[in-house]
Amino acid sequence: MHYDIQKSGKRVKDLRRRKGFTQETFADAVGLSYRSIADIERGYRGTSIDALIEMSRVLKTTLDYLILGNSIIEKEIEFSEAEIFIISLLAGQSEQHKILAGKILKGILENILD
Repeated sequence: MHYDIQKSGKRVKDLRRRKGFTQETFADAVGLSYRSIADIERGYRGTSIDALIEMSRVLKTTLDYLILGNSIIEKEIEFSEAEIFIISLLAGQSEQHKILAGKILKGILENILD
């Protein structure tokens, strides 16, 4: 069993499209450059385990599926353009900053909806 970067790249591309991400918004969400995502999807190069873990998290799938194609997608979730925008804003931030941003956004939404 080995890591076939071309097959893995195709799985990344297929899932990214199904989830509604462009290469640019997906790159922002996982903390990579647009060029890196394009190269990975074309099978020109592999990527780090850390990047694969982040991709699997954003795409709501298993790491095993991205690398080997052995498991199924955990949960099919479609993101709106606004949701993708919010995700891309949080990409690369620390967990503490993400939590703080979430609390601020929650407070804003609660005040708007009241």
